[in-house]
Formats: sequence, structure tokens, C-alpha cells
Amino acid sequence: MTDASTRYAFLRSRRWAGIMAVAVIVSLTCAMLGYWQLTRYQGKAEAAALVEANYDSRPVALTELLPTAHATWPENLTWRQVTVTGEYLVPAVVLPQRPIGGSPADHVLAALAVQVEDEEEPWWLLVDRGWYRSDAFGDHTAEQELPEGEVTVTIHLRAAEPPSERDLSGRQVYAINPSQVLDVAAPGADLAGTVVTGAYGVLVEESPTTATPPAPLPRPSADLGNHLSYAFQWWVFALGALVGIVVLARREAIALAGPEVAAVAPSQAGATASYPGTRRPRRRTEADEEDAIIDAQLEAARRARVEVEPGRTGDDQASETSSR
Repeated sequence: MTDASTRYAFLRSRRWAGIMAVAVIVSLTCAMLGYWQLTRYQGKAEAAALVEANYDSRPVALTELLPTAHATWPENLTWRQVTVTGEYLVPAVVLPQRPIGGSPADHVLAALAVQVEDEEEPWWLLVDRGWYRSDAFGDHTAEQELPEGEVTVTIHLRAAEPPSERDLSGRQVYAINPSQVLDVAAPGADLAGTVVTGAYGVLVEESPTTATPPAPLPRPSADLGNHLSYAFQWWVFALGALVGIVVLARREAIALAGPEVAAVAPSQAGATASYPGTRRPRRRTEADEEDAIIDAQLEAARRARVEVEPGRTGDDQASETSSR
């Protein structure tokens, strides 16, 4: 039997080196895509768990979750509720093109000056008051108006976003960042107080409110999507690329070994080998069997006649046979 190292010597060729390199690259790429889908699934699962644990929590005081205005927001407290009292002392700004449920939406952001116990100056807490459908030709001044005087609000707290690098123009911002919102709402103003930099609030309730408030933000979706199944599919593709290269190599080794080795493979697999030029015997029909019986009877009668007439010569028999 041919040595395995000799049979697979073709794997050292430049052609097969390229084929194996492509297979490895494809396998690694599929494995990485599977891992990427897994991380997306894990991120959504963690976010859904936070919503389930904190979204319907009992409202508490702001300082119970944020001991100082500059405290880093703990991720595990996302969506916890607080109730605060304060005033909107600067105009609202707009966060454009932040979709809600697949619909184009603009958000109304406002800084609330909150009176905090044991603090002489207020904390400036950013509040996302809600949204309205994006419409370049519509007038949304009413949705952007703020209540006058002291208001009490209940909000869900979330981590503030990093500042946007886009140029700020008009009364628009491109990130929910408290410092940027105050810079746009009151440019150049010397505001007394401290900005809450690590978190902002999503409005739940507000009293009093305006005649035409923006629509409240919906509860975050708990749908995890198909990321986990996609991850397993990519990993199957990664394994398939490696298995495929093994199958191709074995087939080429059998082909290069010649017809003798190639003929062994079907018999080892239990397959029935077929050979050219060999016809399977045809099954005899009832007509064939009747013809055979008649021929046998005629032959027996001819032999009996020959035995009864022993005096006849061979020439007479031949002439009689030819006359039939």
C-alpha cells in the first residue's frame, strides 16, 4: 500500500498551499463573525436584564444614586427611577434624527436646575423630555416649550453620552451630553451651580407640564434578535471550510493513486461496483418457458423416431430433415 506521506505529497505544491491558505482565512473570518454576533447577543441580553431589574423600580432621591454631581454613573443602576424638583431656567435644545421604533424622530432636551439637600447651588440635570416625528416643514415650537416655574419630575437615569465632535449650530446637539447641551442652550452664560456630568434622565412624569408636550419615550425593547443563531451559523461555516479542504485533499489523493485504488473505495463503502460491457441476465418470461417446453418435446419425438426406424440410412434421415 502506498505510504500516506507519498500519497499526500501534492499538498506541498504551490497550488495546494494557496487552497489551504484560502480555507484557513475563510474559517478564521467565519469564526470572528460568529464571535461578533455572540458579543452583540450578550450586549442585548445584558441591556434587557437591566430593563427587567430596574425599569419598574420605586423612585428614590437623586443623591441616593448619585452622591455627587460629578460621580461616575454605575452601569448596574441604569433605568433606576428618581424624583426631583427644580426649574427649567434655559431654553430646550433639539437632538435631531434619533429614531424611535424605526421612525425618524427629534428629541427635546432640557437642563433642569435641581435643588439638592445640603447644597447651596443647584445641580443642572439634563432631561430628555420626549420626542416628535421629524418633519423639515413642520412647526414644532409647541413641543419644544418648557413649563414655567417649579416642576416635579420623575425620570429614568441613564449614563450620559460622550460629547459629539460635530460642529454645533443653532439649538441642536448631536449627543445627549449635559455639558454640550448647556453650552448650546445658554452660550456664554455664567450659570451658577454644578453640572451632573455622568448621567441624564428620561422623563416619565412631569407636573405641571405644557399644553403640547413631546411624546414620551417607549419602554426599551427586550427582543434579543437572532444574533445567537447567527453566531452558530458562522461557526458551522468555519468548521465546514476546514472539513471541505480535507475532503478535497482525499479525493485528489485517490484520483492521483490510479484506477486500482479508486475502485477500492466503492467496495469499502459497501457499494456494488459496475463494469462496462457486462449485462445483467434478463428474467425469463412465461412465453420463453413455453417455447422451451415445446422445443424439448419436439426433440424427444425426433429421437424416438430415429430409434424406431433403425434400417434407415443417414442419407435418408438427412433428406427427410432437409425436406421439413
